[in-house]
Amino acid sequence: MGIKEKSDKKKKHIIESLKSCLERNVYSQVSLEDVAAEAGLSKGGLRHYFPTREQLYLALIEDFFTQISEDNIELLRGMGSRDKALISTLFGIENFLLNKRNIRIFINLVLNGLEDETIMEPIRTFIRGHLLLYQDIIKNINKESTISTEEIELRGRVTQIILLCAGLVESIDPINLEGHKLIQLILTMMKRK
Repeated sequence: MGIKEKSDKKKKHIIESLKSCLERNVYSQVSLEDVAAEAGLSKGGLRHYFPTREQLYLALIEDFFTQISEDNIELLRGMGSRDKALISTLFGIENFLLNKRNIRIFINLVLNGLEDETIMEPIRTFIRGHLLLYQDIIKNINKESTISTEEIELRGRVTQIILLCAGLVESIDPINLEGHKLIQLILTMMKRK
């Protein structure tokens, strides 16, 4: 294994350690010392890979959103029809957000971002990208009908709200929400005239 691969592996381990810390505590109570201890490193060892707290959190955001993209790519493999691809994309995002650990980390990232614009910018970019994804899905589902740009934007945002809130509420008060039923409801909402 080369130097870059070893460094990338160590960085991934540190990010997983940060996730574990954020799963147990809110971001404001997680220090670099906590992350270093979780990773089995000294604080100086952690700073070798991530010189600042900000860089560590930015790496976590990148890792977090890469995981969502990879999950979607995996679900899309082997899908033949456009509808199956759309459904699988929704299912991948919904499935990711219904994971209690992921939603807790996501909330911690957003709370951190509310205090640090550098952290919020990649979160905002990700949210906008997924809004555009939902808008594209809505346009494709409604090809035969005339639907205004404002209606597409509204339906896209409502889809985001439903998925984010479903993950949040399910992590607080689980009812074992069935993902396929949620997707059917969302697709019905997207097709309404």
